[in-house]
Amino acid sequence: MRLFLDLETYSSTPISAGTHRYAEQAEILLLAYAVDDSPAVVCEHPAPAEMQALVDQAEEIVIHNSAFDRTVLRHQGVALPVERVTDTMVLALMHSLPGSLDTLCQILRVGEDKAKAKDGKKLIRLFCQPQPARNKLSRASSGTHPDEWQQFVEYARLDVEAMREIYRRLPRWNYTEEERQLWILDQKINDGGVAIDLDLVQSARRAVAETQASLAEQLQRLTDGALMSANQRDAVLSYIYDTYDLRLDDLQGSTVDQLIADPDTPEGLRTLLRLRSAAATTSVAKYDALHRSTSSDGRLRGTLQFCGAARTGRWAGRLFQPQNLKRSSISAEEIEMFITALKLNVEDMV
Repeated sequence: MRLFLDLETYSSTPISAGTHRYAEQAEILLLAYAVDDSPAVVCEHPAPAEMQALVDQAEEIVIHNSAFDRTVLRHQGVALPVERVTDTMVLALMHSLPGSLDTLCQILRVGEDKAKAKDGKKLIRLFCQPQPARNKLSRASSGTHPDEWQQFVEYARLDVEAMREIYRRLPRWNYTEEERQLWILDQKINDGGVAIDLDLVQSARRAVAETQASLAEQLQRLTDGALMSANQRDAVLSYIYDTYDLRLDDLQGSTVDQLIADPDTPEGLRTLLRLRSAAATTSVAKYDALHRSTSSDGRLRGTLQFCGAARTGRWAGRLFQPQNLKRSSISAEEIEMFITALKLNVEDMV
């Protein structure tokens, strides 16, 4: 038995926090599925036992972006072994095709009767996430929007029909057993995740915020209040032109470094550029991503996308981009010393 499966879910946590953090608060609204060549059906608010029984009967379970569905099901108490899963998104990525289901429908010329519904995004925004704070209604449901709910159910059914057709049309020449086993290992690595020291993350966010504030204060003093932040690219370029009669096309690292090293650069401009360079390399983005996406058990999951690089088939980083971490140039002992110093004044920064 081949089972084609798709979930529609609601969570108060935004999906931008990552699948695993999202799934901790997720509720399954719709379970859409098809068995072999049978018409797709949709179950509303399915019970875990009902879903587990369905999964247990299948020899192969076809899902588009299965990491999402498996994770949500796991948090609902439903076990779905990755060894029995075929992921149409990964299958597409293995052949340098886009991972989006609706784009695949266009590329593979899936008929409109089986293609992904075009108004799906509007329905997803309505039922799958909290409503904007300005709305009187905090959450939409079948009771508040019965007509749209029926459209939502049909959207879920068409998703499965589209996925089944995509499954039939996708190429298989790169889908070797060796690659499949590598993907299964990838899924287990992503499911296990990596432990995150959230105290250190909070300390780093505090230190970066203090450094940014100090850099901004120095810049304001240097420019007599003309510039409030070194990150305001256009304002910095305009100030340099007005003050030093120097027109720059950009403030890229190589441009800034060259001017700092130039002995003819005025000392005031050199100081300004040093502040700009320091501000550009001082960011809380990675720390914010860790704070936002780490699961409640202190582990960060879902950081790798198998075949995420479209042409080479290499892994791509997700969430906080673990593949972009700089190689350390200091010893492990020095790193431990800096960590201890940072964590001496841990403050909550929510």
